[in-house]
Amino acid sequence: MRNFFQHYKFQGDYLLRKVFQDQFVNFIQKILKENELIVPIPVDESTMTSRGFNQVTGLMEGLDCLDWKDVLINQRSNDSLHQFQRSRRERLQQDSSFILKSGCDISGEHILLVDDIYTTGATLRQARTTLLRNGATQVRSVTLCR
Repeated sequence: MRNFFQHYKFQGDYLLRKVFQDQFVNFIQKILKENELIVPIPVDESTMTSRGFNQVTGLMEGLDCLDWKDVLINQRSNDSLHQFQRSRRERLQQDSSFILKSGCDISGEHILLVDDIYTTGATLRQARTTLLRNGATQVRSVTLCR
């Protein structure tokens, strides 16, 4: 998995998403509850500019069987470190970089938060906190690997 993500995320081999795409989407479909909103973890603007894609939505892209909604913005500043550049302690101590997109109403929503890798859980906890503070009733998560 380390080799997979090195090539997929950090070397930009976007076609590698197809290795796990069907299995991941099938798994999400199996655990998805009725009326649950799928929300992918967003990448920040500088990552999108340099990488050209969000690795999480890439794992679900092109498969019409899943609908998701981008309601979060990752507003990590350009001068701050990426998660993979931080120690476990630093990840757990940092403030959330997520905000809700303007005009998104998630009041009362049950949300399935989707990410690619679970390392310390800091990203998912920060996103979950943002969603709950903005009215979501329930947030659970799924990742491709841990």
